[in-house]
Amino acid sequence: MMAVPEELQRLRQEARDLRKRNATAENARHAQQTRADSLAQKVTQQNKEIKQLHDQVTGLTKEVSELKSRLGLSVDHAKKLAGMIFKSNDRKKLGIGRGAKKGHIGHGRTNPDRIDHEVDVFLTNCYDCGNPLDQTSSMDERTVEDIPQIQTVITRYRIQRQWCTHCHKEVRGVPRNTIPGMRFGIGTLSLVLFLKYRMRAPLAKIEEILRSQYKLTITSQGIQELLHTVKTRFTNQYNTILEEIRCAPMKHADETSFRIDGKNGWCWLFATPAAALYTIEETRGKGVPERIFGHDPTGVLVRDDYAAYEKLAMEQQSCWSHLLRVSHDASVHENASEEMHVLHAELKEMFAGIDAITYEPFILKVRRFHYDAYTLSIDAIIARRYEHTDAKAIQTRITNQRTNLITALLHENVPLTNNHAERMIRTMVITRKISGGSRSDKGAATHAANLTVIQTLALKGKDFFTGITEILHAGNKRYALGDSG
Repeated sequence: MMAVPEELQRLRQEARDLRKRNATAENARHAQQTRADSLAQKVTQQNKEIKQLHDQVTGLTKEVSELKSRLGLSVDHAKKLAGMIFKSNDRKKLGIGRGAKKGHIGHGRTNPDRIDHEVDVFLTNCYDCGNPLDQTSSMDERTVEDIPQIQTVITRYRIQRQWCTHCHKEVRGVPRNTIPGMRFGIGTLSLVLFLKYRMRAPLAKIEEILRSQYKLTITSQGIQELLHTVKTRFTNQYNTILEEIRCAPMKHADETSFRIDGKNGWCWLFATPAAALYTIEETRGKGVPERIFGHDPTGVLVRDDYAAYEKLAMEQQSCWSHLLRVSHDASVHENASEEMHVLHAELKEMFAGIDAITYEPFILKVRRFHYDAYTLSIDAIIARRYEHTDAKAIQTRITNQRTNLITALLHENVPLTNNHAERMIRTMVITRKISGGSRSDKGAATHAANLTVIQTLALKGKDFFTGITEILHAGNKRYALGDSG
C-alpha cells in the first residue's frame, strides 16, 4: 500500500522537473524570438540605408556624367577659342591657305551694265626722272563707279495765270515734282523723309548732311516744318491704310511707351503683313483699339495678353511667344518648382504640335478636330490643383486666354505669335531711343503719320522714292503736263 504514494511522489517530481525545463525552454524561445525580431528590424533598416546609398550613388553618377559633359563642352570651347587665336599657325601646319579653295567660283564685283564716260589716261613725262614720254596703243582698262558732288538745282517757274471761259475763273498750274506753296521740291522732301524714317537720323544730322553733301541749308526747325507739311499731304494715304487694316482678315496689335514733351505716352501699332499703322496717344486704355478697329470689327486679332484687347468684339489669337517666354523664365528660376518644370515642358510640346498643324493644308473639318482636342488639353491644365505659386501664375495666364491660344487652328494663315508686330514696333522703339520721344503733340502726330506711310511702302515692297513721289502727286489735277520756256 506504501508503494503507490512513492510512485505518485516520483511522478509529481518528474512533472515539476518537466515544467521547469519547459519554462526554461520557453524563456529561451522567447529570447530567440526577441533577438530574431531585433535582427529583422536591423535588416529592414540596413535595406533602407542600402536604398538611400543606392539613390545617392545614382545621383552622384548622374552628376558626374553632367560634369563630364560640361567639362567636355568647356574643353571643346577652349579648343575652339585656341583655334581662333592660333588659327594661322594651325592652318600653316596643315598646309591650308586662307580664303576659298582653289578652283572656286569667283565672287568679285561684276562690271556695270553701262559706261557713262570714257577717258584716256596718259603721262607726258616720266614721274621718276621727268623724261618726255610718247603715247602708245597699249592700254589697261579700269572701270570706276563714283558719286559726284551734288548741288541743288534751283528752278524759277513762271506760272501762267490763265482764264477758264467755262468756269469763269482764273486757274494756275503747279509744276511737277513740287508741292503748292513750298520752296522745296519733292526730291528734297523725299530725301529728308528717307534720312529721318528709314535711316533714323536726328534732325541735326539731316541738317548736316544736306549742308555738307548738297550745299543746301535748312535748319532743324525748318526740317521739322517740312515733316509737318508732308504729314498733311499724307492724310488721305493714312486713312487708306487705316481702312485696309480694318478690313484685313488678320491683323496684329502692340504698344510701347513714348514720351511727349517729357510726359509718358504710348505708341500703338496695328499691322497686317502688308501695312503698318502707328498712333501716339496719351493713354494705354482700351478706347484706342476700339477707335482704330471701329464699331463692328472683323477678322482675327493677333496680340499679346494685355487686357485692353480682351473686350474687343472680334476673334483673337494670343501670342505663344509671350506665354513661353514667361514660362521659361519661371522654369529656370533658382527656386523653380518641379510642377513648373513639368508645366513648361508640356506647354512647349503643345506649341510644337499646334505649330506643326498650322503648316498643314487647311481643311476646316480636320482643324476643328484638333481644336477640340487641344481645348481639352488646355482645360485640363486649368483644372489642375497646383501647389506652388510659380505654376499657379502660369496657370492663371492660361485661364485668362484659354481658347484664344488656339484660334489660329480655325483660320488659314493666322500665326501663333505676335512677332510681326514686335518687329514693326521696334522701328518706333529705336527712334524713341535716338530722339527720346517728341516735344509736342503735333510732333508726335506727324511722326506717327509719316512713319505709317513709309513703313507701309516698305512692307508692300515699293521703291521708296518712287512711292513717295506717287503719293505726293496723287489726286492733284493742277499739275501741269509739261514745262515750257
